[in-house]
Amino acid sequence: MSALSQRSLEAFRAVMRTGTVSAAADELAISQPAVSRLIRDLEDRLELPLFVRRGGRVVATREAHELWTEVERSFVGLTQIERAAAQIRQGYRATLTIAAAPAIAQSVLPEVIALLAAERPEFRAEFLSMTTLPVVRQVALRQCQIGFGIPTQHKYEVDVVRSGSVPFRFIAAPRHPLGEKEVIRPEDLAGLDFVGFVDSTMSGRAFDRLFAKMQHPPVQKMKSYLSHIVSALVMRGMGVGIVDAFTAEDHRSMGGVVRPVDIVERFEYSIIKPHGDKLSGECVALVDYFERSVLHYQDT
Repeated sequence: MSALSQRSLEAFRAVMRTGTVSAAADELAISQPAVSRLIRDLEDRLELPLFVRRGGRVVATREAHELWTEVERSFVGLTQIERAAAQIRQGYRATLTIAAAPAIAQSVLPEVIALLAAERPEFRAEFLSMTTLPVVRQVALRQCQIGFGIPTQHKYEVDVVRSGSVPFRFIAAPRHPLGEKEVIRPEDLAGLDFVGFVDSTMSGRAFDRLFAKMQHPPVQKMKSYLSHIVSALVMRGMGVGIVDAFTAEDHRSMGGVVRPVDIVERFEYSIIKPHGDKLSGECVALVDYFERSVLHYQDT
């Protein structure tokens, strides 16, 4: 088999990253037919099916997902060199790259980073928000030194630095009648419009199990993947909801109703690092600040 084309690997990587041939073509500044030819060439050279067409769109095969990990690993060194050169040209060099799931990235973590930066003026960081599996992948490939996400079963080479949980909170729009209650119980939600989470999320599955036990469960008219979208929909009167304590604090700051909810389920999180790597001093400080900040969100 002849040598692989760097350009065909770039095309494969772009399609995997963007999800479509058209978006990959835009990213690479070439035509869609050119991307398709590069992908076909790569499939021929590897003798592997990488994409199949379904309903006018391309879908990555199992072989493509397995190959992607190795391709990403091969690009890590070049990406880091390019990033470092750009930062040096600009007189800025990040000392830490952080990946975090949205529920954490959009709530407690910016506060933690601000506290760390105030203590260490030389602190520089790149802060990426993505769902948990990409967080794991970025950390496993050493593109990020530390990641914050929900616990997940995976085969990637990462170490768990710290795990913990915070309570879920009931949220509602301002002046909602349930705001008069000190604690919300599941039976208080009977028959109410409810903004929930999609079934592919841990929170969605947990609430589905909870409501399945109720004689009169709430009506889940709306579902989302992200807790901040749940909060936004609740604020606009689409129903009530239950979100992690991090998101609930932001909901409260916008004038929404937040109350404790009497359920045993909790929102779990994990902090991870590349397998076998030692945490830098900045990572250790970041984890310590995070754990101290989390105390604010616990039951009192």
